[in-house]
Amino acid sequence: MLLYYVIAFFQVVFCVSLVGLILLHSGKGGGLSSSLGGGIGGTFSGTTIMEKNLTRLTLIVMALFTLTNIALFYIG
Repeated sequence: MLLYYVIAFFQVVFCVSLVGLILLHSGKGGGLSSSLGGGIGGTFSGTTIMEKNLTRLTLIVMALFTLTNIALFYIG
């Protein structure tokens, strides 16, 4: 039963982190990442190193969120 609560805690942490990371992505209007320095040093393709790293981190947190969903489904 303790394992269920530990996984549920991480589920909430990953959920909040995922929402924050998605909000940091730049859309058509620039997003919050441009106000944090993401618009500096862009390459010819238009993506910055910060955007690429933000995308990688978002995918990692999304995968962890999915794994905790599956774990809670089978434990609960």
